[in-house]
Amino acid sequence: MNTRREVWQERHGKIPKGFVVHNLNGNQGDIRLENLAAVPRNPENINQVIAPYRNRIRELERLLKEEKEKN
Repeated sequence: MNTRREVWQERHGKIPKGFVVHNLNGNQGDIRLENLAAVPRNPENINQVIAPYRNRIRELERLLKEEKEKN
């Protein structure tokens, strides 16, 4: 099993049948839980499935950057 699947399952339990764990920001090395989502293996349009998650990740990254700049 790959690391991102292990990280996701530790928090959410077994991955549903027909689903894969996807890196929302596209960086496969970024296995932070907030960057992972279980999505259907063969959706008609993967971008529709992950769009809400991707926007959330970008917002969290923006907030993190702002916090770092304050310190």
